[in-house]
Amino acid sequence: MRTRPSAFALPLLLLVAAPLLVAAPPLAANETDHDCRGLVALTDLDHAVEPGFRAPASEGAPAHCRVRGVVNRAIRFEVTLPDDWNGRMMFSTVGGAAGFIGDTTSLLGRGFAMASTDTGHEGQDRDYMRQPEALLDYAYRGVHLATAAAKRVIQHYYGREIEYSYVKGCSNGGRAAMLEATRFPDDYDGILAGAPAFRFQEFVPWMIGGARLQAKHPLTEKSFQLLGKASGEACDALDGVEDGVIDDPMKCTADVFDLNALQCPPDSTENCLTAGQLQTARYMYGDVVDAHGNVLSPGVPPGAEDAGDWATWVLPRAPGGDESLIAGMDALLDALMRFEPDFDVEAFDPVADRDLLTAATAPLDVLTADLSAFRERGGKLLMYQGWNDYPLRPQRAIDYLHAVEKENGGAEAAAEFYRLFMVPGMIHCARGPGAWVADYVAPLVAWTETGVAPDRIKASRPGPAPEFARPLCAYPEAAKYNGEGDVNDAANWSCR
Repeated sequence: MRTRPSAFALPLLLLVAAPLLVAAPPLAANETDHDCRGLVALTDLDHAVEPGFRAPASEGAPAHCRVRGVVNRAIRFEVTLPDDWNGRMMFSTVGGAAGFIGDTTSLLGRGFAMASTDTGHEGQDRDYMRQPEALLDYAYRGVHLATAAAKRVIQHYYGREIEYSYVKGCSNGGRAAMLEATRFPDDYDGILAGAPAFRFQEFVPWMIGGARLQAKHPLTEKSFQLLGKASGEACDALDGVEDGVIDDPMKCTADVFDLNALQCPPDSTENCLTAGQLQTARYMYGDVVDAHGNVLSPGVPPGAEDAGDWATWVLPRAPGGDESLIAGMDALLDALMRFEPDFDVEAFDPVADRDLLTAATAPLDVLTADLSAFRERGGKLLMYQGWNDYPLRPQRAIDYLHAVEKENGGAEAAAEFYRLFMVPGMIHCARGPGAWVADYVAPLVAWTETGVAPDRIKASRPGPAPEFARPLCAYPEAAKYNGEGDVNDAANWSCR
């Protein structure tokens, strides 16, 4: 399937030849037949494009042309162009508060042209949240406009159309990738969305609630170690294999993993949790429900509490100083709600007041599970989600899958274009005790271009911890040990 030329692209101009009586200078030794420096000619009223330059081969990438530019005075983008192009484009969306250019080299060796954007601001501060245009650029427009600019550069450089366009990202990058499917379904043929932060309206209140309890009854690094040890001892073996990973944390229920057993006795506070700390922990694990019992925010499943994710988000970012990431949600919410004169973040109720955020978070959030426009043009969306992701708890991804199934003709019909892979033991986007290193690009390409849908993707856990491999399975299937052979070999596990 070929992508449609961008509606934003202006007619491409051929580079002006040298005067007839003066011979054109030969290409330098480090240039290819494509004119890298000449990409500056794509500059116009909407695009400021720098002269491209040749980047030498390195251990991680072959020699290539790299060009940078700016769309609409603020949206920086970068495009990398390998000499041996396979006709594909991969755009990398970025995580967190953006403000930087993402990966533009990892797939050059496979022949992809690559691109990324900072979404229209620089650095990790959140000042852009208070600037209306910059906020919309971060939310969705920056990726869309940079996509159009990157396609323009690629097609001009190679002199032919892109055959297949792909986008990948995790966390905020996963959110941005999903918004391409819902708001700009013609931009991409294949989308890889990891642990998407697709509902600010949900996770900001959840984090504020947790931050308030953490301020009163703080969990510590020792608390996370205690919780990680206890949850592993209670639930690791539930799948029949003791490997340091709780394969299905949904089976690690309160009757199996009893938090009350960790409560400190009256005469000690060593290797235990105080009553206040247990209250904080129960909030983190439990679902937040409304007055009618409807789940507003799912909790964090047990497992990998000591793998770094909890500490990264819950503890201060600097010893004795900077607030934690979850504590910083107050300032984020205050910035988003600045046009509501009566809004008081200190008085905000994370359960009862969520509807107040509907309008402010709408530009950022994935607001629909109707992906019919993306589906009808042949698009494929592959999502992956760690089972032990602290900030973006896995039930959110599962709930969205069910919503997609409901909106798109049922589970069987939805599986033709949308698949979710749950990753046991993975925390936020990467790392953790599970097998989390996987190539999602090759299965997505095969699915998009040949119709071979992925049911199983091999993943591995790198050293220095004991290495092993597991299959990741299209949800709701999960990897089960066959009962024979090396448990560390993915070939001895089945998806069922």
